[in-house]
Amino acid sequence: MKWSYVNRWIFDKPLKNRTSLNIYEVEKCLGFGAYGMIYLCTDKRSGKKYVVKQLRPSKGKKQRECERFKDEAALLRKIEHPAVPALIEEFKIGTLHYYVMEYVEGDNIEDLLFFQNQKFTEIEALDLMTQLLSIINYLHQHKIFHLDIRPPNVLVREGIVYLIDFGLAKQVKDEEKEMSNYRQDDYYDLGQILLFLLYSEFKGKKSKKRTWLEELTLHSATVKLLKKLLAISEPYTNGDKIENDLKSVREALKNKKCIN
Repeated sequence: MKWSYVNRWIFDKPLKNRTSLNIYEVEKCLGFGAYGMIYLCTDKRSGKKYVVKQLRPSKGKKQRECERFKDEAALLRKIEHPAVPALIEEFKIGTLHYYVMEYVEGDNIEDLLFFQNQKFTEIEALDLMTQLLSIINYLHQHKIFHLDIRPPNVLVREGIVYLIDFGLAKQVKDEEKEMSNYRQDDYYDLGQILLFLLYSEFKGKKSKKRTWLEELTLHSATVKLLKKLLAISEPYTNGDKIENDLKSVREALKNKKCIN
């Protein structure tokens, strides 16, 4: 057995429900990743719900990991966007590190697709990606790169998209090459999520021998958009161009629907 798994079960057991964390009471563990454990908590004074992230105790034994956790909280503090849950506070209990965020009650795209079997039309998928791109563009304008834009980290609540989990995010200075690489990573992830959404209506039998280009029937402008996001053709270099292309293909699809 790998030591990482030993640490998880010996040192990193999730907190029990009703555990008190200062003014917060744990309702349940929402999940855990390589560095942190996430809890839904209630403020015992107001009854309001929050998300509390705990640095894994096994990671907290290393100064480097503690600094990384503090850096993540510091980065969240810089972000002021309605679709990114705000950082509320940081605290320690003994040697254990925590920070508190706003709670967004919604479903992540992974659950919508793979557990609720929700279907998304081409225009619906593009509408959601337009919202997600708006968040990405805001971050990139502040030289912040998420670098982990995956279906579990994208929430949808009443048609509104939210981006969470900034554990791998980075803010860089003026290293253009580094920013360009990180920018491409976020755009690629955007393309992957769009592809997941578009496959939700696929009724055929998937084959390892065929690509999405052969299996999906999409508007030619959507195909062009996806190719550039996934760097199959000349990749995008800025979010404005993606935004324009998304707008164009959405308008084309809406016009086509009206004609039909």
